[in-house]
Amino acid sequence: MMSTRLPQTSDLKEPEGSDVIPRRVRRVAIALFDGFDLLSASVIANTLEIASELSGRGPIQWLYHIATLSDHDGYVASSAALLVGTEAFDAHAEDEFDAIFALIGDDRHIDARSVTLLAWIHRARSKAADVRFVGAPLPGRECNEDDMSAAAVRASERKTKSQSLNDALTGALKLIRRDMGDGMARRVAERLSVCSRDMLNAIFEDVVGSTPAEKVRVAAHWLQDNCRRPVTIEDAAQVAAMSERSLLRHFRSELGMTPSDYLMHARLQLVCNLLVETDLPVDKVAKRAGLTSGDHLARSFRRHMKTSPTEYRAQRRMQC
Repeated sequence: MMSTRLPQTSDLKEPEGSDVIPRRVRRVAIALFDGFDLLSASVIANTLEIASELSGRGPIQWLYHIATLSDHDGYVASSAALLVGTEAFDAHAEDEFDAIFALIGDDRHIDARSVTLLAWIHRARSKAADVRFVGAPLPGRECNEDDMSAAAVRASERKTKSQSLNDALTGALKLIRRDMGDGMARRVAERLSVCSRDMLNAIFEDVVGSTPAEKVRVAAHWLQDNCRRPVTIEDAAQVAAMSERSLLRHFRSELGMTPSDYLMHARLQLVCNLLVETDLPVDKVAKRAGLTSGDHLARSFRRHMKTSPTEYRAQRRMQC
């Protein structure tokens, strides 16, 4: 078998003047299982690499840092008989990823070590990481391949690879769209030769119109989805394709509050859920809710909720 290496966004050269460009870093894991589709893995890495490159020419530099993981430290065999170097996932067990792509191969390659990796991925999903499974098993569970004609097996394999590529490309572009908006996702898609019109239609089928009210809804939805991160109103304005001043004016008119207040309300709702549903200390609750520290959370919580996080947790648990 031959060995290879997935493209890494960390290989990008820093754009000129990058020392003065605000940066937003997203940590992405690509988890590989034996028999994964190599093209799908490469498409994810290349798509995020292109997005990082294009964003360097704008007002904000978005950097997608990719970690290629598996259930062991070493090489994983793809369906194309190429070996890809990976790190063991347990070395990153305590890391928090913004997104995880799990590239699944044939069911026959799932063993006890793979089950442990799957459990880690599901735990990451419960912590609000954006988890996407890419690839589907060949039809071994429904019928024995010995009972299928060679042509039928090849057709099934082609269908599986096609679906895997579609899932990979759709997932990567939707991640970019969530972070940087519809316009950037389209620009990235235009650079990809594997992106068909059907794929584009599926990805952008829920694109809203261009009136100020619709743009405010886009910004509000984005703030709600990303309140766990240290995002800014400048980020939301970019996603909505508006200036910060216009977003502030129209946001107030449409929703009766500023974007900052809306973001804080979304974070406090998340904080309330975490206080009741987990035993996390306040500092960690703050981090999970996109706030800078436990002190920041305590001040904001008392100002809006008229009580402390600890008192709120105790009161709510007494009611349960």
